[in-house]
Amino acid sequence: MKIIAFSVLLVLCCTQAIAQDIDSLKAVLKDTPQDTTRVNLLIQLSSVLWKTEPDAAIKYAEQASTLAAEAGFEQGQAYALKNIGLAYYIKGDYVNVLANWNSSLDIFRSISDKTGVGNMLSNIGAVYFNQGDAPKAIEYYLDALKVSEEIGDTLRMATVMSNLGAAYFDNPTTHDKAMEYYLRALPLSEAVNDLDAIGTASVNLGEIYVEKGDFDSARLYLDKSLEALRQTDGNIPYTLIILGKSYEKQGDYTTAIRYQQQAFDLAQERDARLEMAQALNAKGDAYREQGNFDAAMVSYKKSMEVSQSIGSNKDLKHAYENLAGCYAQLNDFRNAYRYHNLFSSIKDTIYNTEKDKRIEGLQFQFELEKKESAIELLNQENALKDLKIDRANTLRNFLIAAAFFLLVTIGGITYQYLYAKRTNKIITVERNRAEKLLLNILPSETADELKKHGSVQARKYDFATVLFTDFQSFSEHAESTPPEELVKSIDYYFRNFDRIFQKHNLEKIKTIGDSYLCAGGLPIINNTNPVDAIRAGMEILAFIESLRTSRPEGIQLFNIRIGISTGPVVAGVVGTTKFQYDIWGDTVNVASRLENACEINRINVSEFTYQSVKDQFEFESRGEIEVKNQRKIKMYYVLGPKKTA
Repeated sequence: MKIIAFSVLLVLCCTQAIAQDIDSLKAVLKDTPQDTTRVNLLIQLSSVLWKTEPDAAIKYAEQASTLAAEAGFEQGQAYALKNIGLAYYIKGDYVNVLANWNSSLDIFRSISDKTGVGNMLSNIGAVYFNQGDAPKAIEYYLDALKVSEEIGDTLRMATVMSNLGAAYFDNPTTHDKAMEYYLRALPLSEAVNDLDAIGTASVNLGEIYVEKGDFDSARLYLDKSLEALRQTDGNIPYTLIILGKSYEKQGDYTTAIRYQQQAFDLAQERDARLEMAQALNAKGDAYREQGNFDAAMVSYKKSMEVSQSIGSNKDLKHAYENLAGCYAQLNDFRNAYRYHNLFSSIKDTIYNTEKDKRIEGLQFQFELEKKESAIELLNQENALKDLKIDRANTLRNFLIAAAFFLLVTIGGITYQYLYAKRTNKIITVERNRAEKLLLNILPSETADELKKHGSVQARKYDFATVLFTDFQSFSEHAESTPPEELVKSIDYYFRNFDRIFQKHNLEKIKTIGDSYLCAGGLPIINNTNPVDAIRAGMEILAFIESLRTSRPEGIQLFNIRIGISTGPVVAGVVGTTKFQYDIWGDTVNVASRLENACEINRINVSEFTYQSVKDQFEFESRGEIEVKNQRKIKMYYVLGPKKTA
């Protein structure tokens, strides 16, 4: 199991910690008045403490945030929220990480602080990548890189490039592109002498060379990483883990185990439970390769306990899978079967099981201006109704107290009637507009829940079908096609896709560049979603084929790949301003891999989808494909409806 997802989080773009003695800062704090100076001092304290004492860092940063809000010190509040998120990351509480960083990003944008905006975009992207959503992570990273280049922020450019490298490293076919970004990041980091960034870029390069089997180059960069990070007290455990991996791959298991133990001990001192879990898994791997299955299982079980405490599903999967393998080697097939089932059932989502209740209770705040928020328009309806009631009461009291002013009263009644009529008309128009906007963003059932409760509960769907599409060689088209024509073509295709997917009861989730993601069986549960998805995919191929003979002027001709997978997913609404209905889970990842492995103008489906519809369609078996955690699944091409006798 490759341990790569967390290297990106070494470059969370935090403010440089203030090199002051903590006791001195606390002493100064006692005599500091309740003003912006105290806010900055509290932020400095949290900056010093977030890596080693996250709870204390949260306490000081929360005090800074509250005081900054009272003083109207928006920049101070934004940095305080950022530090709160950093401390929660160390604790493994990703729900609170995202909540605080999104709030920080909103404030930085409102005060046009582009340095802060670039910082937060990169940080948020890192969390999404860490949870397995590489496309969303890359979207944030590219936005962060654009902002950083606009203001000439060399350090931010370096850290974002390192993050982009990690995102591309997640896919074995793009390791060369990952190395390209890492090699661009390192000299930029050295140019500004940022030791954390140097350490991060170096460990990332070292990790790629370990994967390539070039251990001399790997250790050169890993030693460089350790030298830099030891000066900043950075994420040394992760570098030690990768260094241990390099020795494991060469068969020097004793040295590998020693480095993994060092990594664990250091992570334990810092209560860095994520790195503790990774080190224990890596240590178990070395024992297992050595043939010491009992010692390996002890290490995996300890990792399992730590992973469960922070909801790290990736590390939990690794422990389950290898425990199953160890028990099988020892001929204990009962336990091997038990851990294999646990491995199969764990789901890779952005929110862990331990925090489901908190996720369900999250409130989405909709306090944007009228032109920016459809929800605000719905809230105005209630306000206008209350206004009408107040006016009616005022009018009634006036009539009782001043009955002798009959003519004036009649005039007032007439005015109130005309006003109410105009108001009702405005309410109707605005309500319809709000409804239309909301339904363009969310499924109708989800929109109804949002209007009724002000929040949306995350839900698990045990039987759903995910469909991915992607155009072949789109990047080459984009480079050689005028922007107006390219956008016109994409819009033409996606409008027709919208029509086809709606016809077959599939819910559009999102588009990312030239990719289109939709799903069946949610938010309304049904049992026909695998059939619906395949029929929709066949109609998409028919539509693409029709363009070869009858294509509108100015529309580019694209070839397409379609991947379909059936299984469980988790769906919910994310974001606080630009909210989005999204889905997560292994089924989504498998659909994406199937699309990547598909030939042009064909439909590639998973084993589970095939088993669900094999009585209704003809298929062609095409072997297996490796997905996450080195797991292999069978895949099939759809040939068409099954012919009746």
